[in-house]
Formats: sequence, structure tokens, C-alpha cells
Amino acid sequence: MSRIQAATGIRTNIIQLKGDEADGVLLLLPDAGSTQRRDTADPATDEVLRVWYVALTHARRLATIALPDEENDQLARLLTERQVPVRVA
Repeated sequence: MSRIQAATGIRTNIIQLKGDEADGVLLLLPDAGSTQRRDTADPATDEVLRVWYVALTHARRLATIALPDEENDQLARLLTERQVPVRVA
């Protein structure tokens, strides 16, 4: 089981955020096709989408998504269309 690291306060598990917030959240989406999941899955029944939602909505100041380079533009367009500030690095 993941634990909060005493020296840094870093949490290593999204489930630890339930009912709590963090200054920053990093969501790692290492698999190709991750951004298409939002378009093809049912948010009401897809556990992965629910976990992503929990992670990103519990960030107080910064939510960062790490994903394969070839998916950056698609996610940036989606977020920009919804007036979410985006910076691709």
C-alpha cells in the first residue's frame, strides 16, 4: 500500500485523494490511445475515467497530465476548446 512520504508529503496513489486535496497532481497516462478513451468510454461505468476525474479534480493549484508526445496536440485542443489553460512542455 502506498504511503505519504514524511519528508516530502508526496502521495503515490490516487485513491489516497478521496475526500482530500493536493496542491498539485500528476496524472501519468503512459499508454498510446489514452486520450481517445474519453471519447469512446462511458464515464458512468468506466472505472479508469472515474479515477482520472478524481485525480484531476482534487488538485488545488496544478494538475499535470503526462502522456505520449503524439497525443499532446489532441489533448491540448480538447482542453483549449473548454477554456482550460494549457501549456505543453
